[in-house]
Amino acid sequence: MRVCHVITKPELGGAQLSTLNILSGLPKDKYKISVITSPKGLLASEFGNIDGVKFYACQFFLRNINPLYDIFALIHIYLIYRSYNYKIVHTHSSKAGIIGRWAAWLARVPVIIHTVHGWSFNDYQPFILRKFFISLERITANFTAKVICVSKKDIEAGLKYKIAPEDKFVLINYGIPLEKFKRPAGDRWQKRKELGISNNDPVVAMISCLKRQKSPIDYIKASMKIYENIPNVNFLLIGDGILKKRCQKALSLLPLNGRFIFAGWRRDVSEILDIVDIVVLTSKWEGMPIALIEALAKGCPVVATNVGGVADLVKDGRTGYIVAAGAYEEVAERVLAMLRQNSLLSRMKREASLSIDNSFSLEIMLKKIEFLYDNII
Repeated sequence: MRVCHVITKPELGGAQLSTLNILSGLPKDKYKISVITSPKGLLASEFGNIDGVKFYACQFFLRNINPLYDIFALIHIYLIYRSYNYKIVHTHSSKAGIIGRWAAWLARVPVIIHTVHGWSFNDYQPFILRKFFISLERITANFTAKVICVSKKDIEAGLKYKIAPEDKFVLINYGIPLEKFKRPAGDRWQKRKELGISNNDPVVAMISCLKRQKSPIDYIKASMKIYENIPNVNFLLIGDGILKKRCQKALSLLPLNGRFIFAGWRRDVSEILDIVDIVVLTSKWEGMPIALIEALAKGCPVVATNVGGVADLVKDGRTGYIVAAGAYEEVAERVLAMLRQNSLLSRMKREASLSIDNSFSLEIMLKKIEFLYDNII
């Protein structure tokens, strides 16, 4: 069975890591798999070197809207589809979800599936643009066989805005390699030294793309509030993106005395989480943040904004705290509460680890996707 996956850009993010896991994990004796994505991105070489997966680079794929490049991308992807007898096209991320599905419809691919890793529309967009994206999602859903969502909130939003009827939606949790996140991954003291932490003080971290959606400046502001109350805390920001320079400028103006470490993109998140006490996420909107699944699996309590599937993951007051988007002062207060009470932090660490079960395993996710493919065909 020929299956083609399409994703806009192979960056280091939740949608990309999940797609990479799917491409690597689906049985190659059952599916002949291809992937179409941009040749530029931190994961480009990994996407291009998966055993048994044919890689197509679409140089016209850009994250931002560009009518000329988007039309070229549509034509390029259409020609790839027409060259091979694909039974299924499975798209990921917003732009690839639109362009990839329209190209599949034009090429008469029998089955079109899309995974929503967070909708293309959100409350922070101008009204007209938001309405445009909602309308585009509705039209495209008409020729989409199934819409996979990674959180209940995304299904609720899809139904609220009449994107598709209820029977088109399927909930499939993100799967992570649980065995990797359920046990210590290495020498903790060596990892602290590697990151520039020469003390034994608590570590607070945020792991995310540095873009407007994740609101990393709110994390920096919260870190300053925490530092003003407890100066013996280390702060990590793991990630990269278009707001990197803005974050660096904000940090240069704050007297954090070397306590804030800008770690950039890392592929050793499992090892880093071994030295982290609390994970923070300050997003304005989300699908289902993989970083929080990984953190909880490692036994790190979470302080996160109440967006997307966060409330599905974090049990408020038990495995962490949920706060309103933009409320960086409350983020700081919640982190301080845990740091000041060792018994509270220890209890939350235990409950966090227990909250992530096999339903978030890579094996379960792959079985559900395989089951979906087989049933649709």
